[in-house]
Amino acid sequence: MHIIAFLSGKGGVGKSTLTANLAVALAQRKKRVLLIDLDPQNAQRFHLSMDPQEIAGLVREGISPASVFDSPFDVSFIPFGRVTDAELEDFEAHLRADPDWVARGIGTLGTTAFDFILLDTPPGATVFLVQALRAAHCAFKIVLADAASLVTVDKMLALIGQYTADRPDYAGTYLLINQMPTRGKLGHQVRVALQSHYSTQLIPVSIHRDVHVAQALAFERPVLQYEPGCKASLDIQYVVDWLLTNLE
Repeated sequence: MHIIAFLSGKGGVGKSTLTANLAVALAQRKKRVLLIDLDPQNAQRFHLSMDPQEIAGLVREGISPASVFDSPFDVSFIPFGRVTDAELEDFEAHLRADPDWVARGIGTLGTTAFDFILLDTPPGATVFLVQALRAAHCAFKIVLADAASLVTVDKMLALIGQYTADRPDYAGTYLLINQMPTRGKLGHQVRVALQSHYSTQLIPVSIHRDVHVAQALAFERPVLQYEPGCKASLDIQYVVDWLLTNLE
């Protein structure tokens, strides 16, 4: 079983959308996939077509076989759940006091129930990020091909190292460029800079900017099903090829 944390230094990089689509792509390869939403925005319920009125999630039910939902896309998932501000504050305090809560919950699922568990985290340095890093075998840091993302990489990698450096089972942190521009020089220049500084960590495939991704989300469907032949869908499949070759 491989546990992968998906994280970003800032919002707006398309991390949750990409995480959901990678989960679907893995499921299409006949992998048993569980996606756990550790982001209080609770957005994965939209990506995976959950009933919008459903309030259940890991805050109330925890991480256990009983809290797992089945999506129409052959991806199992545990939503964050709809919570009040007070409930969220209490939950965050609980996680700070028990930094292995997520890892222990995953342990209740058994080691053979899933081939991959994907952890979607909120942007920045949060208690949810700490929980994910203490459970994950590796992490994908999602970045944009822009200057703002470039300057935050070192800081984020240092933060990740604080929670993973002493773990022999942690395979590493990888950088994945999302929403790569199809025109202009900046995107290419940023990729070259990332390749120069992080050659062993930069995933050799970028996810290109594609209008079909937003259109698919409007219909609450993965872009892989909405438009499987579009550029973003093909890029996602290439990333899964890389993942299965290098991590499995």
